Amino acid sequence: MILNLGCGDDEYGDIRVDIFRTKTSNLLSDCQHLPFREGSIGGVYERNVFEHLPNPAQHLEEVKRVLSPKGRLTLITDNAACVKFYLLGTHTGGYRKHDGKDVHYAVFTLEHMRNFMAFVGLTVLEMKLVDTDYYTRFFDRFVRLLAPSLSYPRIVVEAEKP
Repeated sequence: MILNLGCGDDEYGDIRVDIFRTKTSNLLSDCQHLPFREGSIGGVYERNVFEHLPNPAQHLEEVKRVLSPKGRLTLITDNAACVKFYLLGTHTGGYRKHDGKDVHYAVFTLEHMRNFMAFVGLTVLEMKLVDTDYYTRFFDRFVRLLAPSLSYPRIVVEAEKP
């Protein structure tokens, strides 16, 4: 069973969880207090949720709790090292939607993500920087010519519960 946390309008997964009612969510829940038994979920997928959580370590503890042994986490989050976010001001304060209930609390680097996974005891299988399909990808590709490490807007982490 695949749990899609913060699903928005994404149809991926068997159980699609969001804190707000969406056209594809089939469960309303807070991602830091998951209503599932320990070890009951085979896979967790989340895209652009981590940066919206007030306590990301607590969230990862919950994910680890509900994952079955050898269960997989696929986590996609914003890359704090992406220069575009600072030039456009999109991730540097003031991000609020849904009457201020949807907030960017922080953005993270690869090192942050390694530290979080180690802290909660999830084994990193793969971690990489990736592009998006937004129109700003052309700007990202230009920056990549000059400073590749500052050009990727997302981090993808594949991790496993031991």
